[in-house]
Amino acid sequence: MKALDGFYIDRQDIKASLEIISRMTAEVKEKKNFVIFAEGTRSREGNRLLPFKGGTFKSAVNASCPIVPVALIDSFKPFDENSSRKQKVEVCFLKPLYYEDYQKLKTTQIAELVHDKIQEEINQKMG
Repeated sequence: MKALDGFYIDRQDIKASLEIISRMTAEVKEKKNFVIFAEGTRSREGNRLLPFKGGTFKSAVNASCPIVPVALIDSFKPFDENSSRKQKVEVCFLKPLYYEDYQKLKTTQIAELVHDKIQEEINQKMG
């Protein structure tokens, strides 16, 4: 994470979490992009997403920036399968949500919307 100038959010430390959201907001306003894993932890459910945390979308809302949902298909396999063979992981970039699309929603509603778009894409790709 350090090599990527990334941030960890400790859900147990509210004050530190708010500081990180503020730092991310400032950097997003300066045109830096972030990948956010909104589940807050690694899923053990294969291609089924866990619920998204609404707070992970606060920086996007505060910066009024687009949110680009990304579906990762079979990304669990390199970690969960007891094998050293190559695994195919598919990365699908979905249609961005622009600020105008989500400005009237609460972050929990944005989380549900993005979650559902990603899960729908995964389900379609998986058949």
